[in-house]
Parts: sequence; structure tokens; C-alpha cells
Amino acid sequence: MAEHSVPADGAANGDVPESERARLAAAWAAAHYFVTLGRKEWLFCTGLTAPEIERQVMADRYLFITAWNPPPGETPRADNDAAQARLEARVQALGLSLHPALGCDNRGGMVEYGCLVLDATLAQADALAREFGQGGTLCWSTGEPVRLRMMWPRPSEAGDDPYIDWVG
Repeated sequence: MAEHSVPADGAANGDVPESERARLAAAWAAAHYFVTLGRKEWLFCTGLTAPEIERQVMADRYLFITAWNPPPGETPRADNDAAQARLEARVQALGLSLHPALGCDNRGGMVEYGCLVLDATLAQADALAREFGQGGTLCWSTGEPVRLRMMWPRPSEAGDDPYIDWVG
């Protein structure tokens, strides 16, 4: 969920126009996300609880994050994979557990690989998002709906989705 024109690993530069921020938030909120646990993939989505995932990997907090820098074709796959490997090493250096995950648009296209991180604090989640140039992450606490956490201020064009947090 990287913003356009941001280097993978680069801090979010804020050059994304307000209308694009609103569009991206709506797209990311509508996307489907999957985490691989064992030999099975589990679906999670913004606005819904994820009890199946929470039963498989018990944690207090969950974070979906990627280091990919789309749009497709603008960043080579090898660069995105290398950025994701750096993100995963950083997460492990923080002493946090992670599981392979991905996000895709709600039609099954445009995939971004990432990871589901267990028990990252919101401060850690935001710091990782900024360090890896991400416009948004998914965060939730056990038993609560999945929330989209946008790293930009709320644009005037943004809808009133109760599951999107604009943290600036």
C-alpha cells in the first residue's frame, strides 16, 4: 500500500494529491487481504472481524504491512521483493513475529505481498509504515474489526468510512 513516487524504504513524501489519497483509501478499504498460516490462506477485510485468524495465531494486535511500491510495472518485482525482505528483517529485529500475507484489489488483481505482524504497537506500525514509504496499513486488536490506518491527513474528498483512521 505504498504511495506513488515513493522509493521503497523511503519515508512517505506527502506528494500524493488529496483526491488520489481519497481514491487510494477507498481502494485499500475495499481490497481483500490474505495471510498464510500453515497450509491455508485466511481472508481478512477492512471493517470485519477476523476470528479465524485470531484463533490460529493468538496476539493482542495485528498489523498488515507491505514494502511494495506500486503501481504495477513502475517498480521492478526484484526491487519490491528486496524491499519486502528488508521490511521483514526489520520486523524480526524488533522481536516481532510475522506471517506471509498479501493484499489484492477486490477483483483479484494487482497483488502486493506483505506480512501480518503480531503484537506491534501503533507507534511501531506507524514508524514501519513511514520507514518503508507506505501510505497505509491495516491494524486491529483482538475481537475488533480490521481498520485501515492511513498515514496522511484526511483529505476533504474522503468519504465517511468508520473503519479508516487518518493519522497524518
